[in-house]
Amino acid sequence: MKFSFNEKEVNFGEKTKICGILNVTKDSFSDGGKFYRFEDALNHAKELIDSGVYMIDIGGESTRPGSTYVEIKDEIEKTAPIIREIKKRWDIPISIDTWKSEVAKEAIKEGADVINDITGLLGDEKMPEVLKESRAGLILMFNPVIARPSHESAKIFPKFGKNPFTKEELEKFTKMDIIELEKTYFKYALNRLEKFNIQKERVVLDPGIGFGLTKKENLLLIKNIDIIHKMGYLSYLGVSRKRFVQNILGENNIENNVETEEGYKNRDIATSVLSTIGQMSSVSFIRVHSVLESKIAVEVSNAVRMAEKEEDINFGAYR
Repeated sequence: MKFSFNEKEVNFGEKTKICGILNVTKDSFSDGGKFYRFEDALNHAKELIDSGVYMIDIGGESTRPGSTYVEIKDEIEKTAPIIREIKKRWDIPISIDTWKSEVAKEAIKEGADVINDITGLLGDEKMPEVLKESRAGLILMFNPVIARPSHESAKIFPKFGKNPFTKEELEKFTKMDIIELEKTYFKYALNRLEKFNIQKERVVLDPGIGFGLTKKENLLLIKNIDIIHKMGYLSYLGVSRKRFVQNILGENNIENNVETEEGYKNRDIATSVLSTIGQMSSVSFIRVHSVLESKIAVEVSNAVRMAEKEEDINFGAYR
């Protein structure tokens, strides 16, 4: 199995690649407004590159609970210039975090290599056309908000385009467990790609952690990430600073108040634990806000997973 895009290739079983998040938004749940100004965004891109990320994921619209729709023109105006400038300065893959085909099309013109579609092609029916006309890759996400709009965990999210499912299908989905629903959603979305003859190797799958899911469902999707590999695809995991992580910390009397320095830091430590789990589960990409903690986790866990390839080194006594 492999992921191919713009003459680049990532193979299954390689060390997990870290994707750094660059939100040029005002209202993202973790860093909204922090990198909204062009220079701030560019400086953060350099920080991410210096820290060793494989790819930068750029988003111009927050999709957090309670977020508001960003007009296509405005989203392009925020994302296109920063993509253009990063590509001018550095040779690094860029993914555009959007579910809108026009935004994706403009981003690719400016040099974006991958489309990160949180609707899995179901929010904008023209997205497959953008892919077909380019050599870009696709991160196709399972979105329970679309599959179960009436679910309590989904009601707090905005709508992502026109729902493609019939009433009968939506009713059927309510009776499925989360793993069965994930597989059904992926098959539905992948059928759209087949109609446009888009090669399987240009696609990676994302289980959609944090989108309209209960705590238990989030954990089950992570635990069963290998289902994606069994379907024949590489996996992409976005778990950074998610609410269920904060909940686990709180339940165990670990500081999780993000208004405190300790609580803010603890979320990234918890994220690094999930990065370790992802690495040991052969996840190909981990999407994070803070790179250092997850980089440490990936490097150490990779050494364990690939122990047979490690060099035999003798250590001296402690001094």
